[in-house]
Amino acid sequence: MRFACLYFPHFYVQVEGLGRAFPEDRPVVIAERPDCGGRVVDCSEEAAQAGVLPGMSVRDASYRSPDALFLPDSGRCEAVWADIIFALGAFTLRIEPESCGLAYLDITKALRLYGGEMAAAAAICRDMLALSRLKARAGVGNSRFIAKQAALCAWDSLVIEPGGEMEFLALLPVDALPLGDREKEHLHLLGLSTLKKVADLSRKALTAQLGPKGSAIFETVHGMDEKRPITRRRNPICLEREFTCDAPLETSGQVRTVMEDLLAGLAGELSRMRMACRKIEVSLRIQDGGGVKKSLVMKKPTGRAEDIFARLSDFLESLALDGPVVSFALSIPDPVFADGGQESLFRKKSALLERLQGMRSYFNARYGHMPLLKVEEGDGRSRLPERRFRFVDA
Repeated sequence: MRFACLYFPHFYVQVEGLGRAFPEDRPVVIAERPDCGGRVVDCSEEAAQAGVLPGMSVRDASYRSPDALFLPDSGRCEAVWADIIFALGAFTLRIEPESCGLAYLDITKALRLYGGEMAAAAAICRDMLALSRLKARAGVGNSRFIAKQAALCAWDSLVIEPGGEMEFLALLPVDALPLGDREKEHLHLLGLSTLKKVADLSRKALTAQLGPKGSAIFETVHGMDEKRPITRRRNPICLEREFTCDAPLETSGQVRTVMEDLLAGLAGELSRMRMACRKIEVSLRIQDGGGVKKSLVMKKPTGRAEDIFARLSDFLESLALDGPVVSFALSIPDPVFADGGQESLFRKKSALLERLQGMRSYFNARYGHMPLLKVEEGDGRSRLPERRFRFVDA
């Protein structure tokens, strides 16, 4: 199996630069709330060279790059990324997005059309540039990690041929490993600054230093083939609630009350499906025919109605309406699975039945309604199977 990684460097900066011209060579920083002490979402290469990093506070970023141009996150990036993911379906249906601007692809079958991995990677970058006007890089390898590092190192596209993984990984810094800050600091204290030095250790030694993660890191630094495939991407789920007012709502307090009721229904659906909200979309229609649409991204996926409503409240407080509201809608596009791991089979029967009912609702929402049948014994003396057993609705 061959993995490809599609990477858009400084994705948020590129998207915000569509249709506008940034001052030449001036650092650009995209932040959640650049005037209220928010966090950095993305930055240009010039700002990164000055020490600005995503997740850094705006105050620290302005200290490191005082001449930077700070811009708010307009919320366009999620919609642009959704269009890119949809367009990638022309190459393969096995797509695994990691974040906005980075996705993994299984291009095994696509190689038949392009005749080689380098040609396929170059074609993906070329088509994405023509579609979105955004520059992308592509890397190909025998694992997600190698494909990602190849994309990060590539100027346009880079293919790591089978057998060349160790040579490619040797000079990469240990910070490239998928480990937490504590584990990386531990490796630095041991004098292991490059992956070549980590690869010189045995699997047993890495396990002794890093615990269960050590075995996986041993396979990563030795460029071993990854066994976990990229699953086929299905149609995304979208949960929606809409409300039409009998009488126009004049105040934000009235809007807040009705919106809280709609959100309670959406949170109930999320709970039954054991999923979490990472983005909620609000659409308001004003009496004079105007409207307001806004996409709100959660800091972390959650299924709690209180957390989602707190995000909505911030939006409502800053909203200036031009007239009474006659209708509005809430939608949660593409929810993610909530944390919690695999369910234990050793639970009380009532709790287990409740979980099963939630899974049934989830499958109905994702794949459509399918009748559930069970087998009952009929005439046991008959030699005809259709008389000995029959199917009935469960």
